[in-house]
Amino acid sequence: MRQEAKKHIYPNGLTLIVDEAPQLQSVAIGAWVKTGSRYEDPELQGMCHFIEHMIFKGSERKSATEISKSVDRVGGDFNAFTSREHTCFHFYLPYQEVGLGANLLKEILFKPLFAKKEIEREQQVVIQEIAMTRENPEEDAFDRFFEKCFGKHSLGRNILGTVDSVKGLSREKVVKFFHHQYRPENMVLAVSGAITFERAKREFALIGVKPWPGRGKSRTPPAWGAHPPEATVPGLWWVDEESEQAHVIYGIHSPLKNQKDRVVSTMIQQYLGGGMSSVLFDQIREKKGWAYTVYANAIQFLDSAVFTLYAGVKPERVMDTIRVFHSELAKVAREGIPPEELKRIKDSLIYSFELSLESSESRMMSVSTSELFFKRGITFKGYCESVRKIRAEDTRALASLWVKSCDPTILLLAKKPKNRAALARIRDEAFRITGNPVVFD
Repeated sequence: MRQEAKKHIYPNGLTLIVDEAPQLQSVAIGAWVKTGSRYEDPELQGMCHFIEHMIFKGSERKSATEISKSVDRVGGDFNAFTSREHTCFHFYLPYQEVGLGANLLKEILFKPLFAKKEIEREQQVVIQEIAMTRENPEEDAFDRFFEKCFGKHSLGRNILGTVDSVKGLSREKVVKFFHHQYRPENMVLAVSGAITFERAKREFALIGVKPWPGRGKSRTPPAWGAHPPEATVPGLWWVDEESEQAHVIYGIHSPLKNQKDRVVSTMIQQYLGGGMSSVLFDQIREKKGWAYTVYANAIQFLDSAVFTLYAGVKPERVMDTIRVFHSELAKVAREGIPPEELKRIKDSLIYSFELSLESSESRMMSVSTSELFFKRGITFKGYCESVRKIRAEDTRALASLWVKSCDPTILLLAKKPKNRAALARIRDEAFRITGNPVVFD
């Protein structure tokens, strides 16, 4: 974004963010609802993801086939995703068809059908999706990691829900939750591409002027980010599963005070496990040949964050891998990112951001997250300045804060060793690193 995105708030509370990019031939539209799995009551686990599925089943005026055909006709795309904090419905369309996107948003947000037979059918689909996830060891390991890491806090709940919770989602519960959470004042609508701010305001006025059906203004808007987790739960859990690889996830509570910390966290991610030139890729894959896949992930929420390191390794290299993870993170906490590596990472982040400006979808994602997290716009110049200002000492100080504030949460998904001596070594090493005994699930 060479210029800051423009904002407009409609009378019903809907926030519109417009990023003008006249050089493009497309428009990306994202309706971001400030609700995700962390805002579900325990008995409603999986509700947001389930509603994401049901939105595609049509409205009172248009069938699912009519909606999909209208998007296919113009060569566009309509999709959605659910996270722990957001649900997003997004369109990618030729710039001439922005009106189509506005009309389809009205259809799915005003009066989705939520037919009882479709709900019953989709429950079976989601149950199969849950089973499929359990058969993907890497994905399953991360779901289990979040459960252990956040304990009883709602951030630890599975986005898909459980088989029992999905079976319990009646039409009455779906409609009630939808009307309570999917409201204009609880949403950011981001539009990026070949469209002017004034035209966008006109096109989307049809969903921004009046209250939406079933959602009067008198109701209190849902609180977003109101219950942050106090801390993560340290320890080492070994999930005994038949698997060719051992899936190792090492995570640590990574408190972030401001936007600067978020940038620094991303830099540490890039340094430790952000690609083929990263430290862990070099150490674990290139030099030792222990793993095919190894990476870091700075997982950032509205009010908290966790920094994770992952590798899929040979079972006999589990504790060796954990030692490398532990020592390399500790090294950053002692010394920070070396200056020559920091410069490389800065260049990479800036160039990657600049390349993303050629995509209306990437631009839409950038302006959306900027508004959701920081309530202000982002420009290419501003982003470059924030990245260039980071010093090696900043990376050392933040990593040091993480290491001192909390012991790691480690999850292993692999077949449990049968050899008693091997188990004893694992227990000793786990206690040395985490200060907690290993727990076999």
